[in-house]
Amino acid sequence: MQTSFQGGFFISSADPAILTTAAVANGSCGLILKQPSPQMNVRRLVSDLASHRLLLPLTVTTPQQLRVQAEELSLVGDNVYVQVPVMTAGQPNTALIHDLLEEGVPLAVTGIATRQAVKRVLDQATATTTPLIIMMEAATSYYDLIVSTALAHLFPAVQLVAETPDQLAILRAQRLAVDGVAITTDQLLTIYQPDVGACCQLSSHQVQY
Repeated sequence: MQTSFQGGFFISSADPAILTTAAVANGSCGLILKQPSPQMNVRRLVSDLASHRLLLPLTVTTPQQLRVQAEELSLVGDNVYVQVPVMTAGQPNTALIHDLLEEGVPLAVTGIATRQAVKRVLDQATATTTPLIIMMEAATSYYDLIVSTALAHLFPAVQLVAETPDQLAILRAQRLAVDGVAITTDQLLTIYQPDVGACCQLSSHQVQY
């Protein structure tokens, strides 16, 4: 069985070396940095991966700190999307998402698992052309993923990316025509080097902004 995924795929890792290796092997993929260390040279990483979309997480928690760090990260490179959690300490980041999009900061909003949360984020994107990626959690119900995909496709600057912990989740995302799937480097090994008796390959055609 071959899985041909018509969206983009995003490879996630906390190790910059792994992301760099993945970028070399997969010219059209996006990359997600997780849990950066304080010693990490973010500017160097962004420069090394300039031809790939790179999602960088915020590492602070207060509203003012979130805003300042998001603006700083957006200036590091044109390929950077700032990962903004939909909620911080139990409080929604609705105003922050709205203001950053208005300022032209490309965002990847994380921590979303329901269609209601997707709608609240999209309400902040109605008057902007700033690129926005909505990251759906793996725990999202099938119905919520269906509705969320349909809603996101109403906005030209919005892409919906689904976390896909296994092959079944990738196939489900393909059926719904989501814009991308988020996978780990371990999943890449499974996809390209399947178990004996299995034959499964993931190919991807990413839409670039």
